[in-house]
Amino acid sequence: MIELENFPKHLSTLKSRDWEKLFKLIPQIEATQIFGQIKSIERFNDSSLTFPDRNSSEIINKSINIIGELNISHSFDWTMWNEGKSILNDKDLDYSKLDTMTLCKLLTTIIRTDRFNDGFLISCFERGVITKIIKGLKSNIHFHYLRE
Repeated sequence: MIELENFPKHLSTLKSRDWEKLFKLIPQIEATQIFGQIKSIERFNDSSLTFPDRNSSEIINKSINIIGELNISHSFDWTMWNEGKSILNDKDLDYSKLDTMTLCKLLTTIIRTDRFNDGFLISCFERGVITKIIKGLKSNIHFHYLRE
């Protein structure tokens, strides 16, 4: 992960064709009905337990792979970022009004939170949050490249 202070420089190295890999996923994400399943704890006859588990859909795996390839998830103290929590809890927020750094911080927050809260990523896809973030990025990136 790139440190926050180096992140703007990294963003400036990404070309329009790089971003298009992510933006091409929007129709697939919007067409997906089931983003995964979350299995709860099971108790067997011998009193052993299974851990909760999630099974993400192919579109989630593709999205995470491309986010990783673009390296747009960066290092910062996401646990203390109260603005991000507020944004993610606001169902009516227009993500197209958020800047690229904030949108990437949201992706980082979602991905990192999922490591500690299994199924959070799936729920963000189900609620349309990931689509809103990617569309917000698309709007920002296209505007940026039109100005050049």
